[in-house]
Amino acid sequence: MSALQRFATAIDALTEFIGDWAAWLCLGIVGLLFIQIPLREIAHGGHFVANDIGQVVHAAFFMIGIPFAMRHDAHVRVDIFYQRLSARTRAILDLVGTVLFLLPWLALLGWYSLPIVLNSVRALEEFPETYTPGYFILKLQLAIFVGLVALQALATIARSAMALGAPTSERSA
Repeated sequence: MSALQRFATAIDALTEFIGDWAAWLCLGIVGLLFIQIPLREIAHGGHFVANDIGQVVHAAFFMIGIPFAMRHDAHVRVDIFYQRLSARTRAILDLVGTVLFLLPWLALLGWYSLPIVLNSVRALEEFPETYTPGYFILKLQLAIFVGLVALQALATIARSAMALGAPTSERSA
């Protein structure tokens, strides 16, 4: 196993671990909605803290789930042509798309959001409407998202490079 393959495999294992853990957040979201909706609709109540926690858990589910979807090639893309392409052409498209589009977007997102995230964490920012503690967690998830997607992008680059460097007979597999 080459160093590049070990690198991609290690990132994939990390993404799998985090993705499996994040899948359980869906149960938390359902539980919070199960509590919140009847309270609001039947008892004409509901608690803003449950709503705020629901927002944090819902955001975490998606922010952590995106690298997992990338890992399993389950993200949204126009698959009409992609699925019919050769393995080499798909590797080229993955490599070009990741390097030219995904990584620059992540760099900009990280660059512009990092000061906001750091200030929010430093101040332990509260939700603006309800003053519930924990709003900084929403912003911190943005930094975690950038890091996890960047790692998965590096794994995609490594796998694409391995596919392009493989002998022709291995590319079609």
